[in-house]
Amino acid sequence: MKKFTEFVVKNKWVFIGVFAALAIAATVMLFFNPIIYDLTVFAPKNSNTDKSLELMKEQFDDKGSAIVMVKNISLQRAEELAEELSEIDGVAAAVLDATNNYKSNCALYNIMLEDYDSTDGANKTIKTLIEYLSGEEAYFSGQSAMSYYTRLETVESIIKIGAVIAVAIMAMLLFTSQTYFELLIMLIVFAVSIVLNMGTNFVFGGISYVSNLVALVLQLALSIDYSVILLHRFMEEYEIDDAETAAATALAKGIPEILSSSLTTIAGLSALILMTLPIGAEMGLSLAKGIVASLLSVLFLMPALLVIMANPLVKSRHKRFVPDITKAAKVILKGRKVIMPAFLILTVLAGTGQFYNQYSYNINGAARIINSNNKIAEVFGVQNSLVVVVPKGDYNKEKELIDFVMGKEIINNVNGIASIKVTDNLYLSDKVSAGEIIRLVYEMGFDQSGLMATVFVNAIFETHRKQTGSTNIPLSDYKMTVVDFLEAVYNDYYDYLGENAAQLELLIAARKNFEGERYSRIIFNINSDVESPESLELIGELEDELKQFYPEFYLAGESVACYDMAVAFPKDNLKVSLFTTIFVLIILLFNFRNFLFPIILMTAIQGGIWINFAIPFVSGSPVSFIGYLLICGIQMGATIDYGIVLASRYNSEKLNYADRAEAMAVAENAVFPTIITSGSILTIAGFAMGILGAGVVGKMGLLLGGGALSSVLIVLLVLPSMLLVLDKISDKAGLAYIKEKIAQKRKKNNA
Repeated sequence: MKKFTEFVVKNKWVFIGVFAALAIAATVMLFFNPIIYDLTVFAPKNSNTDKSLELMKEQFDDKGSAIVMVKNISLQRAEELAEELSEIDGVAAAVLDATNNYKSNCALYNIMLEDYDSTDGANKTIKTLIEYLSGEEAYFSGQSAMSYYTRLETVESIIKIGAVIAVAIMAMLLFTSQTYFELLIMLIVFAVSIVLNMGTNFVFGGISYVSNLVALVLQLALSIDYSVILLHRFMEEYEIDDAETAAATALAKGIPEILSSSLTTIAGLSALILMTLPIGAEMGLSLAKGIVASLLSVLFLMPALLVIMANPLVKSRHKRFVPDITKAAKVILKGRKVIMPAFLILTVLAGTGQFYNQYSYNINGAARIINSNNKIAEVFGVQNSLVVVVPKGDYNKEKELIDFVMGKEIINNVNGIASIKVTDNLYLSDKVSAGEIIRLVYEMGFDQSGLMATVFVNAIFETHRKQTGSTNIPLSDYKMTVVDFLEAVYNDYYDYLGENAAQLELLIAARKNFEGERYSRIIFNINSDVESPESLELIGELEDELKQFYPEFYLAGESVACYDMAVAFPKDNLKVSLFTTIFVLIILLFNFRNFLFPIILMTAIQGGIWINFAIPFVSGSPVSFIGYLLICGIQMGATIDYGIVLASRYNSEKLNYADRAEAMAVAENAVFPTIITSGSILTIAGFAMGILGAGVVGKMGLLLGGGALSSVLIVLLVLPSMLLVLDKISDKAGLAYIKEKIAQKRKKNNA
């Protein structure tokens, strides 16, 4: 260890040069890291959503889409506006179904875009539409609008959250600092580690906005104690040695604590990699990568900065701002025999209560979208699409499926080739003869004589008959579907269509939307909220019931995504919990070489986790499932650092004091600056995300803030009592003690 730390300090300029080069390269790479705002692409592996999205991308070449409701508009103006919106660059079509989507002076438009969701082109088009309708009372929904608003609110959140956290970090670092100049050193180390982490996100090929924002915030909060530990060690050593020797010694003494702290954090975050939900794995990897970047910066860059800046560091010393808590700690420790059982009882109650939490699985949630959805629902009902994809070719079976699903009370609308009517008794999917088409054309008044229609219709039927190899069927008996006939009219006789060309153009576009090369798509509307119990129950029923119609089918939609996540959650929760617990216990066992210490620390932190998640149970608020998994990993892996720091210091101090309660009070006072710095920043960062963030980020932030606060309070107020009450037992649980006893027993037996 000594040779390693001396090597690091001796080659300080080499390491400064290496980190400078890496930071510059990472800064350049920041501009090549795509941010993903459509979280549906992070559906659980091999789930309905995962399979159906891949299939629809292949079969239907889905472009972006949006729903727009305009209030206080006449029908005439609404129809004129549909034409105006269709002319906007980036808009493929703006459709108004006046029969179903105009009521109470409100018009509901379906907007089809020329670009894919979440692309710069789609976002630009949505922004243009918003600006164009700025003079109207308009509300936007749909995936493209959701992606746009999510990006907008995320950028706004980053600025606000970043400002709050920057102020919090500066305030807490100043409060716990020994010199003013150390703030500059820490900021340099933070900046380099953050740039290294964010600049290497290109390895993911695109990172979700949630992971990008959360990693930025948590990297600072989770790794700040590494810098504090090394800095405080250096200041102690610099009082008796020169700068280089002090830095090498401080690094040697600090590495065990720093590595234990970082490894438990990485273990907790790495547990997320086992999740079925890809966004969990991505979060775990990006955050773990951030901890590694911070760890490397502290171990290799910070010692160099401490040596180079030792003089201004010492000259800028100031009086201690952190109060001495030794006396307060002694007072609290007097009640240790009451504190420990009270905490264990509270832990059991909280653990029982949090098992009854209700979970939220909707990982979308921009505030503007939620507001728009509510406004649209007031007039047109809930807009919650359910997509069913089935093998193409059997319209009769599609009709049977449509009739079955429409029989569900919760379903109130359907769109698909087999559901669209041409007349009251004729559907696009119906097969008709040339004679039936001619009569229809005559009845609708397109050709009073019927002569022109007869020529055109017979020509189309004859061509289709030859293409399908059905020349053995007389032309008078040959039948084709209405949609095939209309598409042939559009392709072969476009110049003769006149005003009807626009309608047929929309029909052809609609067919491409509903039919791919091998699959058909049917879109239902669920008249219930995305993750209501009724919606999720419907998806579960359809998974089984649609097998009677098709052996192969696919479901998609926001409710389907929520259902998939609800199915994956219990398994993911078990894997994350087990992996985190096992690895943290192993790391603690190696660190303390004691069988009881890991259990004491785990009990304290797990109690904090359960208490944190019991609050939503008491308040009756649903818990974000991704927030639950992430915070469990973070709170166990990160805040157990505080317990490690305290327990390690106590093990050192109790050798110097006859009264172990006094040793514990001294240890608490020594580590208080480190714990309060990291814990306060993590708490403030969490609550800043919760208050200023949107959607899933906001929900995760509140859980993080509450979890960090509970962990800090438990480590400072409860863990010392637990360590003292169990002190004699833990002495006998040490590996050294056990080995000695075994050796004595063998010696006695041999004698």
